[in-house]
Amino acid sequence: MKKSFFFLAVILLASFGLMAQIPVGTYKEWNKCIDELEVKSAYDFSGRKTVVILPVETSNVEIPKDKELKAVVNNTLKTLTKSVVDNMQQKLTKAGYKVVVGQSADYRDPNAIVIQLTWRDMDLGNRAMRAWVGFGAGSASFSTDGVIYDGDNEVISFSQRRISSMDMKQYDKLAQKGVKEISEDVAKLVLGL
Repeated sequence: MKKSFFFLAVILLASFGLMAQIPVGTYKEWNKCIDELEVKSAYDFSGRKTVVILPVETSNVEIPKDKELKAVVNNTLKTLTKSVVDNMQQKLTKAGYKVVVGQSADYRDPNAIVIQLTWRDMDLGNRAMRAWVGFGAGSASFSTDGVIYDGDNEVISFSQRRISSMDMKQYDKLAQKGVKEISEDVAKLVLGL
């Protein structure tokens, strides 16, 4: 009787999300989707189905000198927050989440999962090096740091980087691919909370 009660309690707690919490600590290659993850304090996101993405901070992204690359990076950064939200929404809708944009960087909602991303890198690499040399030469890279808030408290921080060594003929499609992959990784993190 005690064993069946214990298993019933475990199932009930798991269904309410109380056991899905990531323990406090630092993780490398968390869940095979986030490079570095630090859970700073306990949190409880059970029942929260709204994810708020604050305006993505892009001031530290290095803008290339090449005219074509500069235009692609600037255009991508202009719509970065919307692109992240759209890509995450596609991944999270099936799980019942709604992803929205926060009004400002200091916006907090105790009934939502609030995420602040600081984009670090949007290096489109070198198409000629990828095509002619290969072996990772001229690879494109995209990376972000992120913070997840529970109310006013910063409970989780993370870093994620994606490298693309594929030769894509259009740099704008490569940039979109990089943003999509990082956004999907953050969505997987949300699903693991």
